[in-house]
Amino acid sequence: MRQRKRKTVWAYLDGKKLVNVVQAALDNNMMVDDLKVQLVKENPGHEVVFKVE
Repeated sequence: MRQRKRKTVWAYLDGKKLVNVVQAALDNNMMVDDLKVQLVKENPGHEVVFKVE
């Protein structure tokens, strides 16, 4: 059996790695999509990008 590399979603604020979205959602008992919306709302005027790595 082959081990799969585990992927996660990272949030980048203005090109700098900010937070592991999956882990932060688990820590705050939230859904990943809800946390993404909250991150965008909390950082007006900044570029928030999400990448799967």
